[in-house]
Amino acid sequence: MDLSGRWRVAPLNTELARLGVDPTLDDSTWAEVAVPGHWSQTSDYAEHDGPFLYRHSFAAPRPEPGRRHWLTFDGVLSSAEIWFDGSYLGDTVGYFARNRFEITDALSQQTDHLLAVDVSCPPGGSARDKATLTGALQTGPLAPPGNPGGIWRPVSITETGAVAIRHGRLFCTEANTETATLQLRLVLDSADASDTVITTTVTSPDGSEAITRTDTHSLAAGENRLEWRVEVEEPELWWPSSLSDTSEQPLYAVTVTVAETDGDASNGRQSDQRSWTTGLRTITMKDLTFTVNGRRLFAKSVTYGPAGPHLGQLEPEQLRSDLRTIKATGFDMVRVYGHVTRPEFYDEADRLGILVWQDMPLIGGYSSKVRSQIRAMARALVDHLGHHPSVALWCGHCEPNELMTMGTDQGDAQAAGFQLARQLLPSWNRSLLDPLIGRELRNADPSRSVLTRSATLPSLSEASDAHLWLGWRAGRPEDLATTIRRWPRLGLFAGGIGSQSAAVRDWPEDAPTWPTAETTSFNRYLPRTAYPNGQAWAAATQSYQADVLRTQIETMRRLKYRPSGGFCITAFADPEAAGGFGIVDFGRLPKPAHNMVIDACRPVIVVADRPPTIVVPEEAVTLAIHAISDLHRGLGNVAVTATATASGWRHSQTWSGDLGADTCEKIADFSFSTPKASGQLIIDLELESDELVATNRYQTVIIPAAEAFAERS
Repeated sequence: MDLSGRWRVAPLNTELARLGVDPTLDDSTWAEVAVPGHWSQTSDYAEHDGPFLYRHSFAAPRPEPGRRHWLTFDGVLSSAEIWFDGSYLGDTVGYFARNRFEITDALSQQTDHLLAVDVSCPPGGSARDKATLTGALQTGPLAPPGNPGGIWRPVSITETGAVAIRHGRLFCTEANTETATLQLRLVLDSADASDTVITTTVTSPDGSEAITRTDTHSLAAGENRLEWRVEVEEPELWWPSSLSDTSEQPLYAVTVTVAETDGDASNGRQSDQRSWTTGLRTITMKDLTFTVNGRRLFAKSVTYGPAGPHLGQLEPEQLRSDLRTIKATGFDMVRVYGHVTRPEFYDEADRLGILVWQDMPLIGGYSSKVRSQIRAMARALVDHLGHHPSVALWCGHCEPNELMTMGTDQGDAQAAGFQLARQLLPSWNRSLLDPLIGRELRNADPSRSVLTRSATLPSLSEASDAHLWLGWRAGRPEDLATTIRRWPRLGLFAGGIGSQSAAVRDWPEDAPTWPTAETTSFNRYLPRTAYPNGQAWAAATQSYQADVLRTQIETMRRLKYRPSGGFCITAFADPEAAGGFGIVDFGRLPKPAHNMVIDACRPVIVVADRPPTIVVPEEAVTLAIHAISDLHRGLGNVAVTATATASGWRHSQTWSGDLGADTCEKIADFSFSTPKASGQLIIDLELESDELVATNRYQTVIIPAAEAFAERS
């Protein structure tokens, strides 16, 4: 029975907390809100942070003998206490998870019923008292405006026999061309001690039955935990799209049926059932370098924040379209930053072959009071997403000590020292909470790697994707290479790459004012007052963003596997119409950075050292030229040509040879002396083979020596 529709809702106060669950309470004058939905979609409560009391009256027939009924919530943001006909049922765990409550006895008493739900989604607050586990839905630079609270997924009443599946979990522990192993775990709730038959059916991608397994178990009354494995011979392996020759990946259907037997295994009656769609693959990670089915992968990644303030009302096609754009841009992996999005997103990632870096919805510091809730949420996350072959990594906690930046400017020394100290000193979040999260995730899912924390300094024993934000919160974009050279483990996997830009073309005279705008960084790198009008300023922010991303993507690709395993730019889309970190705006229109990223993420590129910002006539210039290939095959007969031009002057060199598979190779040093001229100096690169052509371009300016001395001073 589907309970979706219009529900009565009212802000929870002291009186409602005492009387609101009483079925006789008159709620006819209350506002109505859609379920699934969010209370902020109601005009009366658009700016309200809750909590709210939801009430819904309905009629249901009495259960048949031997049948059990369950009230099922597919998702509540962010937590709820459930009351049925005036009696307390329990509370929800994880805003993304399915929560089941038995109501068999209550349905047997009468046919008219009242469901009352106390829904809370308070703002994050400070690290000392923050207890709302919504992550990027309410915290950080990708958080959309407004409160996301509400019953955002369907509510229903489901029916089972005497044995019900309370929790189910499936993941692929290993796979190769000969065999694959699926591991399953069920938590069964049995009304009485009984014998039960568990039938596991695995259906291959072409629809033929691959395997059927039947097991008989004797269950005790109450909860029973069962685990088993199923072997699939000669599997069709799931691959990331960049390692695959097919546009869509093979997916298997897995169904587990629970049947009551009364001692006769051949005459079971179906009691409950659970189904998954999964892929067969092995993914490992060492020092943030991924290996898929034995092949190493340099992971070109993008951060994906909440696609809108109302998850319940997002169109699944928008999520699918976003993933298609991400794939077309050249990314291998998407980081679902600090939240869990709609199920359709993960289904599409499975189909397209896009890896998913999945964060827990935890950003910044948290109160010690939420330890048990976070542990339960970690287990619920594995139950919810563990079957998806696209999910490559669990990440426990993002920025546990808030933001970490490191700069090379002298003015940044004090701030950088303070941030460094915060990374090294013990704290509740870093020293106690994060190891607990890591253990919980590893115990729940031994098939995947776990990154305990993100955006912190890596140690000798534990890797992390340091968020340096060079060129935005400190230093310059080109400082990334120097910083990694001094501390190589900072380059294992670069997160925090990018800058914000304005999506509004004609910005007013005041500084950026959208809620997530980082005005300090804008004032430092792109002050609004330095530009004659808002249109020029907005264009400059977009041009600067494109340059930052190009410089740092090329840097990380040039450090491929020495030491870098990949990078993750911030971000795919703006959370607001005015602007943000996105390479596309809130309406999914591309910014200039989008085309720049496409070029920088092509499977084969040719790059040079970034030339100086200015040069003088007759100055000696030497630029190292590198060719980078993500193809898992070599390229023969490769010719690389570098050409410098300025004011009719031209200098060119060509090198030839073979380019290896999945590699970064230094081609040569391109050396020349600038001409006796002034104006623009352009360096063009071209890589040509029998299969493809790759090009690149760099620009600088030749100015007279006297002017250059003053500029450099």
